[in-house]
Amino acid sequence: MQQTIQPQPIYQSLRGPYDSIIDTGKTGDIDMTLDKNLAPKIAFWAFMLTGLGLAFFLFKDLADISQWVIQSARETTMTVWYQRVPITIASFIAIVAASVIWIRTRAGAGTKGFVALLIIYVGFVFSGMINPYIMMRPRQDDGVFVSVAEATRYVRPDESVIVYEIDGLARAHPDVQVLRPHVASAEPVNDQDVVMTYCGLTNLGMAYVPEIDGERLELAPMTQLENNLVLVDMKSGEPIQQLWGQREIDVVEGNDSRMQQYPTFRMPFERFAAAYPNGQVFINDYLVKDMRKGFLENPALYVYDRTMEFIFNTAIDFQQNHEAPVFPTIDHYDERLPNKELIWGFDIQGDYVAYTEQFVRANGNVVNAVVGGEPVVIAYDAEYESLGVYYNLTGEEIRNIDFFGVVGSGAVLPRVETVKAGAFWVVWANFFPDTDLNRA
Repeated sequence: MQQTIQPQPIYQSLRGPYDSIIDTGKTGDIDMTLDKNLAPKIAFWAFMLTGLGLAFFLFKDLADISQWVIQSARETTMTVWYQRVPITIASFIAIVAASVIWIRTRAGAGTKGFVALLIIYVGFVFSGMINPYIMMRPRQDDGVFVSVAEATRYVRPDESVIVYEIDGLARAHPDVQVLRPHVASAEPVNDQDVVMTYCGLTNLGMAYVPEIDGERLELAPMTQLENNLVLVDMKSGEPIQQLWGQREIDVVEGNDSRMQQYPTFRMPFERFAAAYPNGQVFINDYLVKDMRKGFLENPALYVYDRTMEFIFNTAIDFQQNHEAPVFPTIDHYDERLPNKELIWGFDIQGDYVAYTEQFVRANGNVVNAVVGGEPVVIAYDAEYESLGVYYNLTGEEIRNIDFFGVVGSGAVLPRVETVKAGAFWVVWANFFPDTDLNRA
């Protein structure tokens, strides 16, 4: 008797793990299973990416070091600064939400991946919101100043120092010592409250009276923009570009309120010691060996400070020895001088000029000029190895003037307060593109 073979449904030849579901017709369970797995994954990544994205803005615009590779527009940086607290809170809430979802479902990432994401988040927030205040601890009211004799332990004889002098009392600030605090002062000098601000990227020390519209400022480093220091008034939270001395809100609103500048000049330390034997010298208490915390006293701070010193010194070495600026954020280049040529720039009534030491020395060490309608004299003193800029109040052309501003008639000429002594040309020309060069 011949056996009849019944045809089988084609799916039976492809039987697999879902046979029971197919056989019983419970196909809706597949959708249900997929939904249960997919929903937490989507939620996890939505919250995680939101938290990381917001934290990235803190890193990109406020971390300073990030601008080695990432360029931010000034407007973006200022927006992030003003909104930094809401951004931080929102990012934290998003990360917490992502973490709760992951802990409950383990959806979206493995354990190692999840931990890596949290480390990146913490790095972003720490770099933008915390690190600047540790890395560049300011010394506006508690700076350490020592005598000239004691300073010989810390400062080389030929090391350049930035100086201001008030009624015979002078303070010197070696570049290396003032590099990281960026802000240095102590008690007032002869009742004058003056603070030195310093930007290693610009190679510039500027002395200011820390006051605007009658309100004393509490200055601290914030970040850098276009290779120049941005300070912040810790009382109001207002950014202040070092080269302008103005609060950001005043710049935006066209208000001319700003800090009063105090005359500064450069000279080698040994020449400062000769000119001002009773002078004071700023020393960074978290840099020099006999003042900083030792490893056993604070291992974390010790390692951290050594790391920061390496990073800062690497950046400054690059800035000094390469034609390109260390941060590629310069908008305007001026080919009249090499980028890293040192200039003495100043303005009077908005008339900006810049001089090189070579030009002044080639013109008999004395140059007479008119800037902003005011006669000035730019002079290099070979004895003290210092270039100074003075208001010419004599009504005559000056041919002989010494380091202290004394001319042949015995008159003492005051220094021009807006001088930026020994700044890099590339930064000066970027901020003041209409500057005149070596005017005579």
